[in-house]
Amino acid sequence: MPVTTGKLASKRKIQANTSSARKKVKTHHSANDLPWKTVVRPLEAGIGGDDGILELEEVEGVEIVYEDTENGRIPKFKVVDIVPQEVVKDAVKQDENVMQIDEGELTDEVDETVEETELFDSVNLLPNWHTHSLHPKLLKVLHTKSYLSPTSIQAASIPIAFAGRDIVGVAQTGSGKTLAYGLPILHHLLSKPRPPANKRRSVRALILAPTRELALQVSTHLNVFLTPVETPDSNPTKEGDKIAASLSRGRVKGKGNEEVKAPQVKKQPPHVSVAAIVGGMSAQKQRRILDRGIDILVATPGRLWDNMEDDETLARDIKNLKFLVLDEADRMIEAGHFAELENILRLTLRESKEDQIPTEFDGTSTVEASAAAEEVDTKKGIKEKDDLQTFVFSATLSKDLQRNLKKRFKPKGTKKHFKKTEGPVSTLDDLLLRLDFRDPDPEVIDLSPIGGVVSTLQEGKIECLSADKDVYLYYFLLRYPGRSLVFLSSIDGIRRLMPLIELLEIKAFPLHSQLEQRQRLKNLDRFKNTPNSVLLATDIAARGLDILAVDHVIHFQIPRSADTYIHRNGRTARAERKGFSMLMCAPDERRVVKALLNSVGREESEIAEMSIELSLLDKLKARVQLAKQIENAQHKIKKTNHDRNWMRETAEVLGVDLDSDFDSDPEDENKLSNQKRKAKAAKTAGMKAELKRLISQPLIASGVSTRYITSSSRQIADDLLAGGFNITMVGVKTVEPGSDLVNAKKKKKKQPVKKEEEEEEEWDGIASDS
Repeated sequence: MPVTTGKLASKRKIQANTSSARKKVKTHHSANDLPWKTVVRPLEAGIGGDDGILELEEVEGVEIVYEDTENGRIPKFKVVDIVPQEVVKDAVKQDENVMQIDEGELTDEVDETVEETELFDSVNLLPNWHTHSLHPKLLKVLHTKSYLSPTSIQAASIPIAFAGRDIVGVAQTGSGKTLAYGLPILHHLLSKPRPPANKRRSVRALILAPTRELALQVSTHLNVFLTPVETPDSNPTKEGDKIAASLSRGRVKGKGNEEVKAPQVKKQPPHVSVAAIVGGMSAQKQRRILDRGIDILVATPGRLWDNMEDDETLARDIKNLKFLVLDEADRMIEAGHFAELENILRLTLRESKEDQIPTEFDGTSTVEASAAAEEVDTKKGIKEKDDLQTFVFSATLSKDLQRNLKKRFKPKGTKKHFKKTEGPVSTLDDLLLRLDFRDPDPEVIDLSPIGGVVSTLQEGKIECLSADKDVYLYYFLLRYPGRSLVFLSSIDGIRRLMPLIELLEIKAFPLHSQLEQRQRLKNLDRFKNTPNSVLLATDIAARGLDILAVDHVIHFQIPRSADTYIHRNGRTARAERKGFSMLMCAPDERRVVKALLNSVGREESEIAEMSIELSLLDKLKARVQLAKQIENAQHKIKKTNHDRNWMRETAEVLGVDLDSDFDSDPEDENKLSNQKRKAKAAKTAGMKAELKRLISQPLIASGVSTRYITSSSRQIADDLLAGGFNITMVGVKTVEPGSDLVNAKKKKKKQPVKKEEEEEEEWDGIASDS
């Protein structure tokens, strides 16, 4: 860093009130055009008292001016940009510790720094990653995050992706599929020169995800690899480096060690930008992000198509993609996703000269059309305009994909032309046929485990009546503390179970599609940061969510398909960690469980039953029944008040007068209703007090003497001294749920009875010795 020298008289000390400034006034008619800046916030939404706000933006130096027009008063925004005329030029005098500026070298702007080539010793630090030849920035983050070796799906897919081939990857949940396609994309973009700051970036990679939470999670994981990593070598040691660091923070030290404001150095745009476009969030902010341009776009099909309908530039970017990724591809074909996904995939198809697909985004001119026509291959009649790579990843793709992928993306003929031996084409095969693989023979990497079960996952089941599921769930949560993810098939089930668990003083958070997106992410963050908590979720949480330290997955209601069962189990036992999955099976659900396991090549008898302390279960029934009575009483009051308020609000909107009998009751009925209301409230308060008393009492297992703990039939003294006892259940050890499984009953194979023809001998009587 150069240091200017000369006479002290030709220098001038920096002071906060001496730097003159020049003001530029710009007028904007829309708030979207203002220079918004993102505010630094906590990493987890909902932490720090921000009420779950996902992201904040602020703008400075804006004055609102109202102008009177024929249509009324119209607001206009005047932005005042303060441009410093004196900019620091790195002048340091070490003896006096005073930073000075050479007036002859003052400029209006700070020159952008040249990006230096980073080096990383992957041979010694990451020998298992060295063979993949990743970008040094990626290797540095991998080393910082302690990702010392690639997973099996990553080791198999990264070399093939570097070779420019299309990939269909099938691997177990929690195996690192996001980095399997994310690292090749980031390596390709980081290897390119940094795009200019004044030019809009075009979308180079599109990642489609079925759910909002999964899209936001993928975006977060990719941004981790683009965030600068601080290492011990990066600490400033020289005086010039210290000044540069202080300038970047906007503070420098003047004479007397007083902090003085310094002009802020203009930030460089990131080398690679990643953004998520999902529903339930600000559409205006997403529009601003798309207008600025991004390199990697992670989106859900619905919100992406909404933006593409009004943005021809975005549609043109989708046509010229370099990478197309379908994460959890089998989920895309379900109701609500396929219509938008089909429209998006049409833009990625290569157009033949004879059969072009008309689209509403065809904004090419005649000159561009003629130039594109020259690129048409006369032999095949297909335009080779790009080298698009397509990555399809999931945990439950069919293993019989090789035959379908070799077919063309646009099959000709009708069902009559297919052979009878081929069988009907499934919906997943139909999705893969709609993808235009540039690779004539896409690579299929199938690493899915047998039966869809991860090796570190233990499974168990509890067979009980549907009415007793609440008690058994309460028993499991008390017996095996930890983070438990409870899956239900309906939102009504969550709404019924949520107040019940709260009355039993267990921390629980809901997650379903009818919650606002902000509340959904807020509940997810609270579940991640709260030990011994419960997340009641529908199947929107079954796909791709990487929640650390989920100890148990409980199927409170049986899933209707095998892939949902596999993905539910995949929320635990991730990244070679241990996990436990429990099925709660009612008698009327046994047929569904049997069919579900048979579809993945397993038998119902392979899942062992859990041993239950029946003496403790009987004590818990009294708590659950009392909690149900309290909830029913509160629900009736809420429903009555809701109905009356709804009638009043509806009548007020329609301008209709309510009947006098409804609006105002006679005095006797009012007194009677007030007396009933007070009596019900007193009864409810009494039941709550009784429930609180029951919960405060310890649960004592059978065979335990509270007076003489050493003389009871169940020895607990050693467990109490060793600290291996359950806090809520006296006489029960703190163990993993997998250790309380009863050995699964194995069906004995019936051996065929051998039919042997034996000749019967006639009885000659007792032989006599002669």
